[in-house]
Amino acid sequence: MSIFRQLIPVGLLIAISSVFMPIGAQSVEIPERGPIPFAAYDKDGSGQISEEEFKAVRGERMATQAAQGRPMLGAAESPAFSTFDTNGDGQLSPDELAAGQRAQMEKRRGMGMGQGRGMGPGMARNQPAYSEYDLDGDGKIVEQEFYEARNKRINERAQQGYQMRNLGNAPSFTDIDTDGNGEINVEEFSAHQFQRSQQNTQ
Repeated sequence: MSIFRQLIPVGLLIAISSVFMPIGAQSVEIPERGPIPFAAYDKDGSGQISEEEFKAVRGERMATQAAQGRPMLGAAESPAFSTFDTNGDGQLSPDELAAGQRAQMEKRRGMGMGQGRGMGPGMARNQPAYSEYDLDGDGKIVEQEFYEARNKRINERAQQGYQMRNLGNAPSFTDIDTDGNGEINVEEFSAHQFQRSQQNTQ
């Protein structure tokens, strides 16, 4: 009888864990506009986005907007999963998603502004990848990594003959670390790049 009593709390704990774990993995909301964060796509919290997750989240966003009477323009021309999956492994990494979203954003801007200077795909290539700053590859950027990677990038581009303008106005680590937890995740990094790209077109 005493063994049975000891097993009850354990069983309850397992049951409670199984109920709440999926909810935690799906807690990130899908924004109505702009790039969808990696965590919103990664429903199972595996650190990778499957094609099923990609299609499900995109479909959910389209359905929500359609229900609000705001169907997504150009939804039929939205890039396929394979366009983002550049290494063809059937999964999207944070860098693959961010790169695909940047390319899509640049394509839309180019279509809307014609052949304006600086609006081509070269502008997207000038944006650093998340992995360039995540030096130890642990899925987060701490302050030391951030400034070390930035200095390395500045030096490399200087050697290539490129001048990085407005360095005095470059954002600080805390500007990008919007939740103030001392780490920059891929969503914060992508949101910052999107915001900077928008500012460059104004």
